[in-house]
Amino acid sequence: MKKYILVIFLCAGHMVLAQGSKKLFSNTENLLKAIIPNSNPDSWTVIRNIDGKNTVIRPENPPAYENSATGFVIDQREHGYYYIAYTKGGQTRYITDAEGLRTFIGDIDNPQEAALAAVAKGYVIDFEYQDVAANYTDNGASYTVHAGKVMSLDCPFEINHYALNVDKKTGAVTGETDMGKYFELYGKECENNPHYSALQKQMEEARLKAEEQKKIQKEMTDKMERRIRKIQSKRR
Repeated sequence: MKKYILVIFLCAGHMVLAQGSKKLFSNTENLLKAIIPNSNPDSWTVIRNIDGKNTVIRPENPPAYENSATGFVIDQREHGYYYIAYTKGGQTRYITDAEGLRTFIGDIDNPQEAALAAVAKGYVIDFEYQDVAANYTDNGASYTVHAGKVMSLDCPFEINHYALNVDKKTGAVTGETDMGKYFELYGKECENNPHYSALQKQMEEARLKAEEQKKIQKEMTDKMERRIRKIQSKRR
């Protein structure tokens, strides 16, 4: 079994969020259900694929569609992927990447679409850390979306917190401000793990302590056996 060392950074800058009028994004499905398409399709549906099995997110009676082998991801921790199938002019088309999703959305009609615009720009909505990277504030002409950005996939898996401005009219994502690292995960195999030496030291200290206890126990047992033999010898 792999062992990991996880470090979560909740800096003072993150704590300031709690003082504002932020609102939390609940989950990926609710983001996608809130889409108001810009292209006025005849019909459309959102599908989630997990290990080859499709689940229709919306609507209950979707148009006919074929399975897509690829799709887009909203939250890096979610299993599987999503895609959109829509019909227009008698043809069925598919949205399987972030760029296509952004085009399908068009103008920003609600905060959920603002979050998806951030995803199309390469950010992630991290529902596991909603207070940091899955929330927004409404500024009137724009939304401030707090999202995550994967800075490294391995050794460590690292995500930074970003504050983004999403214009409601154009959907432009600007003012991308790095608020610092909030998630860091090292695998046991990571040689560059800064916490590994401290862990190794703790493990070595525990091993030496266990050996010392074993030595003391052996000495006590030997001493007790000698006393018993001495008593038995006197009785003879």
